[in-house]
Amino acid sequence: MRKLIICTTLTFLSVLVFSTAAQAQWSESKLQTLYLDFLSGEGMEGSIDADGDVQFRYNDRTYFIEVNEEDNEFFRVVLPNIWPIESVSEGLQVVQACDAVNRSMKCTKAYVTNDDVWIAVELFLGQPDDFEDVFDRCLSAIEQGLETFVDEM
Repeated sequence: MRKLIICTTLTFLSVLVFSTAAQAQWSESKLQTLYLDFLSGEGMEGSIDADGDVQFRYNDRTYFIEVNEEDNEFFRVVLPNIWPIESVSEGLQVVQACDAVNRSMKCTKAYVTNDDVWIAVELFLGQPDDFEDVFDRCLSAIEQGLETFVDEM
């Protein structure tokens, strides 16, 4: 019994150490480089914004990839500032349009930040570099979310 407890404890500690080491290897700068290199390979120019996120242009719109070294299994692409809210009555319509996006789309979120509408795709990945396989689909989902939002407005 004692041997079993020792083996179980050692296994648990090994998993914990490996998990912590895997998280630690993805620093902010390494994630930034990963995203920038990928964008460059796709023919898109990226830059690091004031928050440390990676900003890029796609279809004449400015997007960013959130860089999150505390939770590098979380991946988020954002299209900010798509619709300024200019009145209370428009704000009510915006809430309904955001709800339509959130209700009808997978992984896509529309929400209000500082009186402006943002659309994002958020997902969990096994490893940070797994985003490469779904990046185009993320952009497509955001574009569809934008279309749905505008149609509702």
